[in-house]
Amino acid sequence: MPPPRFLTGGQNSGVDIIGVATISFGPRPEVVARELGAQQLVLKSKPDHPVSFARMIAKVGYAMAFAVGALHRLEGPSPVIPSLLGEVNDIGRWVGTLTDPIRTYHGLLHRIEIHEDREQGFLLAEVQLFSDSETPSYGVILGHLKEPTAP
Repeated sequence: MPPPRFLTGGQNSGVDIIGVATISFGPRPEVVARELGAQQLVLKSKPDHPVSFARMIAKVGYAMAFAVGALHRLEGPSPVIPSLLGEVNDIGRWVGTLTDPIRTYHGLLHRIEIHEDREQGFLLAEVQLFSDSETPSYGVILGHLKEPTAP
């Protein structure tokens, strides 16, 4: 997916697939093919459901923000809620792939972090499934941060 449209200013609020990251568990497919004497490998995949995937990522990010008590930092209710519930079709505005280089976290199956971007004024959940493999990280824009209060 492209980055969240909230960050890029893109007009389309749907979800586009612009690439695929494939991960494999166990022996590498080319090793198995060689051992079996296979002439070729054919991978067939079922149709993608990018909106459902993006909504799942949003739910994971929102749930973590709730679990760690970060939602109180928002200006009001999170604007991603209607999207993750399927009430509106603008999930691509709030969820997308982050453009940072892919990092691997050995020994950590999934990684979910909550970040405050004070410069741009929003709260972001970073979700990386299967972070012990080479997988992309997804960003979930959770909403605008409250203005800091004076001490």
